Amino acid sequence: MKHLAYFLVVLSILMFSCTLPSTVTPTPPPLPSDTPVVSEPPVKTGAPTEPGPVIQAANVTCQGMSLYLDPALATNTTCEVVPESTMEMEVHPQYVKLTLVDYPLQNKFFPATLSIFPVQAYTALMPDYISGRVSELQALLSGGLPGTSSLPFLPTWNAAQTFHSNYSLFPFLNGGGIRFLTLYAQYAAPVNNQDLFYTYQGLTTDGQFWVAAILPINHVMLPETADPPPGGMTFDQFAANYETYIADMTSQLEAQLPNSFTPTLTALDALIYSISIQP
Repeated sequence: MKHLAYFLVVLSILMFSCTLPSTVTPTPPPLPSDTPVVSEPPVKTGAPTEPGPVIQAANVTCQGMSLYLDPALATNTTCEVVPESTMEMEVHPQYVKLTLVDYPLQNKFFPATLSIFPVQAYTALMPDYISGRVSELQALLSGGLPGTSSLPFLPTWNAAQTFHSNYSLFPFLNGGGIRFLTLYAQYAAPVNNQDLFYTYQGLTTDGQFWVAAILPINHVMLPETADPPPGGMTFDQFAANYETYIADMTSQLEAQLPNSFTPTLTALDALIYSISIQP
C-alpha cells in the first residue's frame, strides 16, 4: 500500500480525466486576439544549452498553435479548446490542448499532450500561485540555475514533483522554456516507466501564453511500475532513504544518452523547437 509522500501536495487539479475528441480538428473559437500582455517583462530566451535541430515546416495547426510533428511520434492529433473551470479541484482558464494520437507509449499515467494557457487569465484565477510560477520560469530563462527543489510547472495537480533530471534550456520559435524529466506522486514513488514523463514549460516572448508539454518517456534501466519498491524493501524502508535514492536515480538518468530513451530526447526536443504560438 502506498504511503504519503515527503513532499507537500501542491495546489490541486487533476487535468486528464476527460475523453479526448476524435482525430478531426474541431472549430471552437480561437485564442482571443485582444488578450492584454501581462505585466511581467518579456522573456529572454538566451542561447540554447544544446545544439538545435533543423526545424521543418509546420504540418499541424491547433487554434493558434503550429508545429512540425514527426510521424514517428504520432499518426494524427486531436485539438480542443478546454472550457474555463473554477471548481475547487480544477481551476484553470479556457485553454487549447493538442493530443498526440498513437504516441509510441500507450496506457501510461498521462497521455501525450501540449497545452497553451493564457497567462493573464490564469493569473486572474490564481493570482499568487501563477505569478510565482511565471517569475520562477523567467528567472531561469534569464540565466538562473535550477535548484534541487521543484521546477516551475503548469497545470497544477494534487501531487508533488518528486524529482527532476535531464534539465535543458532552449527556445521554441517565438518563446523559450525549460525541459526536464519528472514524476508526480502523493507518496515516495520509485522512478518508473509508468509514471515518468518529459515536460517542457515555456513562455512566449510577449509573455501572453504558457506552453506546457507532457509527453510520457521510458528508459530500459527503469522498472515498469512503482510497485514493489526496489531491492525487496517495504515502502516504509524505501521511504526512509528516499532522498538518497532520488539523488542516485537523477544521476543515472542524466548519464544516459539522449537517444537511449523512448521516445528519444532528440525527437521530443525537435517537436518543441518547432512550436509557434500566435494570438
